[in-house]
Amino acid sequence: MVQIQLSLAGDGRLVILTPQTVRAAFFQFTEVNREYTSREKFPLNRPLYKPFKLWKFENKRDGNILRSTYAPSGTKKNDWKETEATLLDALYRTHLDREKLSHLHKKDILYIEREINKQIVRNNLALVDGEGLLLSGYGICQEIGKNREKVKYIRRYGMIFILEPITRQTVLKAENIDLFLQDTNFDFHLVRYHGVLLSALRSRIELLFRHRLDFSITWTCTLDSFQPRQIFRITRIYPCDGFRIVNYG
Repeated sequence: MVQIQLSLAGDGRLVILTPQTVRAAFFQFTEVNREYTSREKFPLNRPLYKPFKLWKFENKRDGNILRSTYAPSGTKKNDWKETEATLLDALYRTHLDREKLSHLHKKDILYIEREINKQIVRNNLALVDGEGLLLSGYGICQEIGKNREKVKYIRRYGMIFILEPITRQTVLKAENIDLFLQDTNFDFHLVRYHGVLLSALRSRIELLFRHRLDFSITWTCTLDSFQPRQIFRITRIYPCDGFRIVNYG
């Protein structure tokens, strides 16, 4: 199976989709995020870049939708509705004409990619099961001489982050480092700590942070308000099964 590409370039494109991975990534994403229901999928209910006709029949008993790329015949054909094929139709292509839906247009793939990344960055959704938990164990590191080392780690965004605890004072002296911060609700957040800056407007020192997946998302906090429960520096990163990291540095 072709591995799904992950990027840590910080441009908002965590997941990079290709014709070979677009469906695998979509169903991986929807399987892990059960809260991503029909209402959330609405942005993908749009016509394909190169549209064609589709017939749909909704089963009133279970709500399942049958799709056909051919005009139905017989006594029940009036129960079928003619419509334009959508991105969701192309993703859920079971029992459809594989020739028409074998390859999504690159603009369709890019739209699906943007939707998945938006949900992950803006709504904090996941890519694999068990994300966001602080764990410890052996055999996580994949380097010679390190594979027997017991480490703390977090699965997040389809990756395994090997962690090292550091102090608040160490962070304040540093610049441009990637951290996991635990808030008062015990949730962990992956951030880029940019450094200390002087607020000319308020004449006070503030700390500048960026969202690690999208550097355009920034925020500041005062020295007094920066009181995370735990702080971890990232020492190594590995992809989870089915993924590969293509852009990190």
